[in-house]
Amino acid sequence: MALAVLDLWNEYRAFAQGGMIILLFLLAIRFGREPEKLSAGAFVWLLVSSSVYRWLSDQQASLQSLDIGFFLIDVSVAAIMIVIALRANRMYTLWLAGFQIIATFAHLARGLTDAISPIAYAIMYIAPSYFQIIILAFGIWFHHKRVKRHGSYRSWRTSSPPSRDQRPLS
Repeated sequence: MALAVLDLWNEYRAFAQGGMIILLFLLAIRFGREPEKLSAGAFVWLLVSSSVYRWLSDQQASLQSLDIGFFLIDVSVAAIMIVIALRANRMYTLWLAGFQIIATFAHLARGLTDAISPIAYAIMYIAPSYFQIIILAFGIWFHHKRVKRHGSYRSWRTSSPPSRDQRPLS
């Protein structure tokens, strides 16, 4: 029974994951602010660009070797996530960026050595996306709850005024 469920999930995994990403994007548009919208948009970019690349190159992601196209797509998403994480007034964006870095480094590990197990590569490459989906869902939910409870708050961090020790002498 458990194997049948796993086989069914594996068959429809990409469809289910894509559906969750689209749902999160719509929720971010409805209930989120810029960090939520941009984070969800990065996932939509990942979904669309991977699908287009798969269609244009007529191949699936391989666990046996490094695919430079999927690597570059993940690098672009990692760059977007890192910028959002460093600027957003949200803690969960740091987790999103961290998991994206793990997925990106999985490609590097696959490209640098043939000794890495395809199973280990699959776990490092695929598993972070599930955590990211869960984290973004909770991020949108907690943001919405905070706005309802306390009102609007700023989306982006602002730099602090210089301390007394850092002010220029006049």
